[in-house]
Amino acid sequence: MIHPWKIATAATALIGVTAVSTGVTTAYFMRPVSVGAITPAAADTVPPAPPAPPVTHVIARPAVTPRPAPRVVRTTTAVTPVAADCVSTGDRAWRIAKPGAIGGLLGAGLGAAGGAIAGGGNGAGKGALIGGLAGAVLGGGYGAYKTKQECGAVFGGTVAAPSTPVVYAAR
Repeated sequence: MIHPWKIATAATALIGVTAVSTGVTTAYFMRPVSVGAITPAAADTVPPAPPAPPVTHVIARPAVTPRPAPRVVRTTTAVTPVAADCVSTGDRAWRIAKPGAIGGLLGAGLGAAGGAIAGGGNGAGKGALIGGLAGAVLGGGYGAYKTKQECGAVFGGTVAAPSTPVVYAAR
């Protein structure tokens, strides 16, 4: 018979790991984008705008129609910025392998805990294997997704490939 305190300890450990991983993930995604951003305390120290200049009276003159300026068409090419560690394929592979390794470790730990609760010592090994594989696959998939979003391509391809030209008429 399994002692009730063992079940309570395992459940408490599982809840603690879930709470810590949720907190760390939330803190990672909610971090500030740039260090130099204006904080709410710094926004309060901005000096007020100067007063409006005094109103002056203007004498109306007859309207003069200007000649229309020639239209100029310019083309620009927008280049999307990429992260500094997207230069080589090795950098991109590391950006995928790192979350995969972390996912594998976390999955193995949680799988071993779940397997030990369900089936004892033998179940811990099976749970660690299944959890580790699942964590590595999910972590690698997440790394590939983030690499595609930040670098433009998962492996190979061009870094900072220009987008389609933008054509507009200036006056």
